[in-house]
Amino acid sequence: MNRSRSLPLTVRLRIRSRGLYLKALLTLGDVPLVGRLALEAARASAGVYKDRKILATLTSRPWISPRAEIRCPNLQVGPHAFIDDRVTIYAHEGGGRVELGARVHIYRDTIIEIGYGGSVIIGENTHIQGRCNLKGFVSDLIIGRDVQVAPGSAFSPYNHRFDDLSRPIREQGLTSKGPIVIEDDVWIGLDVQVMDGVTIGRGAIVGAGSVVTRDIPPYAIAVGVPARVIGYRDDTRTGS
Repeated sequence: MNRSRSLPLTVRLRIRSRGLYLKALLTLGDVPLVGRLALEAARASAGVYKDRKILATLTSRPWISPRAEIRCPNLQVGPHAFIDDRVTIYAHEGGGRVELGARVHIYRDTIIEIGYGGSVIIGENTHIQGRCNLKGFVSDLIIGRDVQVAPGSAFSPYNHRFDDLSRPIREQGLTSKGPIVIEDDVWIGLDVQVMDGVTIGRGAIVGAGSVVTRDIPPYAIAVGVPARVIGYRDDTRTGS
């Protein structure tokens, strides 16, 4: 049964008229002089925080909040993606690209930052919750489809060199064991840190507060510092 048809006619009409109003504002988003005002009006009218997800569904275009901070020449954002207030997407000189697939959601206070030799690529239907830090330096960060990342998680596909005791660490450059790859349908818990060279296999779960320094097999459940496998979702294998 269509749930909307069970609502009173007056409520259905109010919902429809609100949607048409918001859609009209969104279509003005690229119009010189008035575009920024129209987007601010849409943002204010849609509600607060995740109420505003509706703005990514009303047209085929993504919703990029006028209060996001973006400086990234090679940014690709797919249809119906959602970029919240206070998201930062920043490319240093020599950085690669940031690619956000269809229906990707990036929530507030998340920073996506790329520099020399690195890109950040996120597959469709992936949701990155607030306060996350996604880097692409020296190597890439590649996140697959349908991935759920809880608040405060960080992904660093590089480390600082520190072998020369005669020089400050900040002057010794960066090194990497390789890209970070998060395969499809992974769930990453609150405040997880993922280090360079790590692959987290399809369907895996990483518990809150974990530091991932080595590969996690598909469908594994891993926790701890450093993270270790304690079980598997299909319950036919044991942890290591």
